[in-house]
Amino acid sequence: MKHYFTALLFLMIVKLATAQDCECQKEFEFVANYYEENLPGFTDNVTEDNLAAYTKFKEKLYNQAKNYCNDEDLCFKTLLVYVEFFKDNHSSIYTNKSFNVDESNEEEVNKFLISDLFKNREIFQNINLNINNPIQDIENQYQTKDAAYTVAIVKNENEFRDYVGVIIDSKTSLWKKGQVKFELKKVKENTYDMFMYMRNHSLRYYKNVKLTTNGILNDSWFNTQLKERKSYNIDVTTRELTFKEIDEETNYMYIPTFSGNWFAKISEFYEQHDAKIQAKPYLIIDVRNNGGGSDACASPLLKYIYTKPFQTDKVDVYATKQNTRKFLEWYNDMKNDTANFSKEFLKGVKEEIETMKSVPNKTFIPRGTGETVTLDTVLENPKKVVIMINKYCASSCESLLFWAMESDKAIIVGENSGGYVGYGEISGVNTPNFNFELGCTMTRYSHQRKYEADGIPPKYYFNNDKDWIEQAVDILKK
Repeated sequence: MKHYFTALLFLMIVKLATAQDCECQKEFEFVANYYEENLPGFTDNVTEDNLAAYTKFKEKLYNQAKNYCNDEDLCFKTLLVYVEFFKDNHSSIYTNKSFNVDESNEEEVNKFLISDLFKNREIFQNINLNINNPIQDIENQYQTKDAAYTVAIVKNENEFRDYVGVIIDSKTSLWKKGQVKFELKKVKENTYDMFMYMRNHSLRYYKNVKLTTNGILNDSWFNTQLKERKSYNIDVTTRELTFKEIDEETNYMYIPTFSGNWFAKISEFYEQHDAKIQAKPYLIIDVRNNGGGSDACASPLLKYIYTKPFQTDKVDVYATKQNTRKFLEWYNDMKNDTANFSKEFLKGVKEEIETMKSVPNKTFIPRGTGETVTLDTVLENPKKVVIMINKYCASSCESLLFWAMESDKAIIVGENSGGYVGYGEISGVNTPNFNFELGCTMTRYSHQRKYEADGIPPKYYFNNDKDWIEQAVDILKK
């Protein structure tokens, strides 16, 4: 079986190497070869059991790419479909086509309106957009909460989509009636993959977008038949650090980010409210929409949830020629930054690079065996801590959740987290023809990667019928 596995991969490499002179096929060849050589999650996602299916999938996309030899947008979508095959949220591909527009500046707006990015946006004319189906149907009219956009979703199929969202009305001059705002590919009942064109027409990709039974698509598009427009899972009224005393027993804190740039600000916030937190039995830590940043910004919260020692996860470094070269580039930059990187730290990085150089290509090197986390004290208060999450809690935000899973007093509530937990240390490389930026991780976690892509599940799932803070208080008081 192993010989069959090796032979199939060899045949595909040979086939790609003989590609004809097609820009998109060359891009596909580059991306596929780079991931097969350097992505630590490749061996997790492609095994002997699914190799034939992977080979067929890859060959289909490669053949599809020859239809888009000089079409940058459709080529990008083809590559994105390939990259998203791998359950590694940190690894993706990005287009550099973007246009920053100050909409209060008429000259900038006019410049944008004559750009290829705007003029090439697909447009539908003479199509019936007056749709009013039962609210559970995807084909309907939808509007953003602020009514900036109104779209009609209609069936229109190609390789990347089953439906399109077509602009009916736009409050911004950067969009006009008939243009395609997003595309949906059905995955399963009421679940879609979405290509979304942002305000400046740059492209984003969302996997497993849901249409709820009450007519809300991807948390932010509301069926126009709805009188109320609430998405309690993402509706946070501020992007600032917030602390409040909900009642005589319960404190609440909202932390919008763990960005390293916020380290001083967050540290001061924790210190300012520490006495109040330790004076009450219940605490709600709200990290909805927190995309992570630095574990150092999350770690002060550990003392509020800590109940017993626990072991951190094991990390492996994937030693390949390209990954070694990337680590060496980082090392050369870091050694010139003595303010942030100590001699001891740099020594460890240098030793790891030397180990990467000494082992065979495509070898996983253990970066330690994990460590035992032990605090001197288990706080009397808070006695119970609810950590409220949504799908935008990612990376370092999810580190907090792993610590909470080791606690006897912490309760995770809300919805599944983002699932940016299994792989790390992202390197970037540009594709040779269209200059797309390909992100590729270089490390993997032994335990955490089983939560990659799907996210960490809460103990209690919250619904969209009631404010989430109120639901959290109910859980605490049970």
